[in-house]
Amino acid sequence: MTEAQQTVWVLASFGSALIIIYVFAAIVGPERKALWFKRREKMNFFTRRGMLGEAWNFGVPRCWQGYAIGISMYSAIALTSYLLTFLIR
Repeated sequence: MTEAQQTVWVLASFGSALIIIYVFAAIVGPERKALWFKRREKMNFFTRRGMLGEAWNFGVPRCWQGYAIGISMYSAIALTSYLLTFLIR
């Protein structure tokens, strides 16, 4: 496999991870994200996020639902990245 092909697979894995995060954020919704995840309390100029960053930011899990969402999201990203990197060619 050439370096160009490896770069394409790494970028495809990164893009799929962003898509998975977006899908999970859309499924969970802002109300449940507020209940299940703790957001940053202090906001200043350096910690502000843009529109996508706010939509994709989950925060730190507060309860078992937050941990379940986090583990399932990480598992989906790991599985997709593994499939893209090693099995699909």
